[in-house]
Amino acid sequence: MSVAQFFDGINGDYTATIERCFPRYREMLCGLIDYLPREQPVRSILEIGCGTGNLSVLIAQRFPDANLQVLDISAESLQVCRARLEKRDRTHFQCQDIREADFPAGEFDLVISSIAIHHLRCDEKQDLFRACFQWLAESGVLAFADQFRGSKPALYALHIENWKQISLAAGSTEEEFAMWMEHQRDHDHHDTLVDQLAWLSQAGFTSIDCVWRYLLWASVLAFKQ
Repeated sequence: MSVAQFFDGINGDYTATIERCFPRYREMLCGLIDYLPREQPVRSILEIGCGTGNLSVLIAQRFPDANLQVLDISAESLQVCRARLEKRDRTHFQCQDIREADFPAGEFDLVISSIAIHHLRCDEKQDLFRACFQWLAESGVLAFADQFRGSKPALYALHIENWKQISLAAGSTEEEFAMWMEHQRDHDHHDTLVDQLAWLSQAGFTSIDCVWRYLLWASVLAFKQ
């Protein structure tokens, strides 16, 4: 099953499913939004992997006058996102794999993503970070929340075990958690936070920081200058 097929199959109940599997999901999204630029103008935004629009809605509320380009590989998820933002002008929807996307240099003031970049292999992440650097305006920001591998195998295994326990306590079933683990084995590529911070620096970003973290999940901001 491809990534698109997996999310097509659960998009109708995606929010409820992920909140059972990751009870601090909304905290992560809100934390990411809280750290976005406040003083510099944000006129154009690219969201990578919008899914059913949970982060998209928060972006639209935070930057009501900005042009918003949302991109996702799942047509059904994108349809749900479109319905949630149907009353918002200046929103554009694109069904495409981010590995195949291209945009003009300096097109965006903000590139943002939530739980999508981990579907890329390490070399593809590095390619994406370099591309984002080019797509951003001179004062632009890359902000993303995602899953990361532990720095040691034992720490990573503990992350997974703790994740399972909080998921079951929040109402997830063994079968549901096993579904996520199967998807993770087939499609997720977790790299360490330290490695990804280094790749961002190599791509040209400065003032890079982790602004929120819990178990596998972390939120990162990287400024073009």
